[in-house]
Amino acid sequence: MSLEQRVERAFACRFGGSPVALARAPGRVNLIGEHTDYNDGFVLPMAIDRAVWIGFRPRDDRRVHVYSLDFDTSACFPLDDLRKAGDGANADDDWAAYVKGVAWALQEAGHTLCGWEGVVSGDVPLGAGLSSSAALEMAAARAFAAVSGLAWDAAAMARIGQRADNDW
Repeated sequence: MSLEQRVERAFACRFGGSPVALARAPGRVNLIGEHTDYNDGFVLPMAIDRAVWIGFRPRDDRRVHVYSLDFDTSACFPLDDLRKAGDGANADDDWAAYVKGVAWALQEAGHTLCGWEGVVSGDVPLGAGLSSSAALEMAAARAFAAVSGLAWDAAAMARIGQRADNDW
């Protein structure tokens, strides 16, 4: 069974029904070295054949409910009261902080977001220098854009992901 099919099946089990859409974002390798992108250095990234998938559907409220197949944990948060772990909110799992950070960065950029529920899974190795966190951020940005009716501007969304990564 493909990763895409696993996400769809897990969504049906967790939320009932099928996801309205699937978002996919690949991992990447930087051909001229790691850790240069966020240090204002030159980069030459290339997408790889591994990715993060999110099966999702919109909600009628401004809450996000997302389940990670890889970590067997859920995260739920309101878009109207985003908090970092440690400032009165429940501690975020590392993976969920990336999703929440994207929501924060999108709202900081002036976008009005709608809530969604989804299942996330990926096969980008964690901690291997293949940008698993960026893949999760871009898949989450795709989900937020789809449910909120935002136009997809790839360069702007990459900057949103970068802001989430650096500032959240």
